[in-house]
Amino acid sequence: MGMLYVVQGFCEMGGDVIPDKPILHGMEQLARTRGEMLAGQRDGVLVYAQEADIDRGEYSEPVILAKYGLVPHPEQQSLCQMG
Repeated sequence: MGMLYVVQGFCEMGGDVIPDKPILHGMEQLARTRGEMLAGQRDGVLVYAQEADIDRGEYSEPVILAKYGLVPHPEQQSLCQMG
């Protein structure tokens, strides 16, 4: 399994929080930096790490690294299935 670092932006529309397409990084610091930059452009940003075996479709539970602004509860966004 390899480690994925994911930056997920969110926009609020009509009371709903809509996720952007996730941005994948291979390095934690790049994901954290991208999350900080994106936070000024989105209503919310979530940065998390997740072990993944993409070939097998196996993903570990995500570990939240940073949250900015309006971010829905992780289980509501099914983070275990993202990536």
